[in-house]
Amino acid sequence: MTILASREYKLMLRCSKFKGNEDKLKAAAMALWQDLAGVMLAEAVAVSGTEDVQRKRRLVKFYDTGDRWLRANDYVVRERLDLTSNERQLTLKFRHPDRFISQDRDMAPAAEYDLDVKFEEDIKPPFQALYSHSSTVLLKDGAAIDTLSAVGKCYPGLAPAVGRFPDEETLVQVGQFTAYEQVLKGTSFKIRKDPAVDAVCSLTLWYASEDDPKPLVAEFSFKYADDKENYSGKMARRAYDSFMGIQDRLGAWVDNKSMTKTAYVYALEH
Repeated sequence: MTILASREYKLMLRCSKFKGNEDKLKAAAMALWQDLAGVMLAEAVAVSGTEDVQRKRRLVKFYDTGDRWLRANDYVVRERLDLTSNERQLTLKFRHPDRFISQDRDMAPAAEYDLDVKFEEDIKPPFQALYSHSSTVLLKDGAAIDTLSAVGKCYPGLAPAVGRFPDEETLVQVGQFTAYEQVLKGTSFKIRKDPAVDAVCSLTLWYASEDDPKPLVAEFSFKYADDKENYSGKMARRAYDSFMGIQDRLGAWVDNKSMTKTAYVYALEH
């Protein structure tokens, strides 16, 4: 059985909370960490990093065929450009509510790429699980991802997994949208003492451009991992109670009507 390497709990936040310049954004992130700590301390062993903010900046694009073949087959193709390292990453992701269907997909990249395959559980409010099987490769400068065939060359298991693979279909940028993404990390909470397991919190914000003062999408998540899938009932209960507590007690931050990041991009076409 494929090891479930991590579990990530996600919920959408009110974008208006993070409007403003960098100083205001940092202050808002720290206020969020503090409010989260008030919820998590009731459930976790310990909470740390509430005064810390670490940041990543990336450009994010999604690709699909004109008739949205990838989405119809539960796949996502995403490109990320790290604005610090200039690394360009391509990710193929398959999501499904049935664990055994998701883990059965061959997501290994072609031999020329480093092996970077992840099998994870994504959990959304109130408590809905999707199993995500994905792989990421580093693209060479100038490499074009303009057809399904190009994706298939990176991921040889894609074509055999589906009944019809229109490999020459052209890929287009979904919604003609490039997100300027900021990922802020800082706080974490311990959900198991021995061996120690920390759940790391992230705030992901999408903007129309680097100069835009107000995000279009705001997502909070916390994630914990174990490469042997050693998730005890006690630690799962602490994570579950924390997730439910955030939904119940942090209504000033949570936006139950907001779309997820992927849904937002695809909705731009309608």
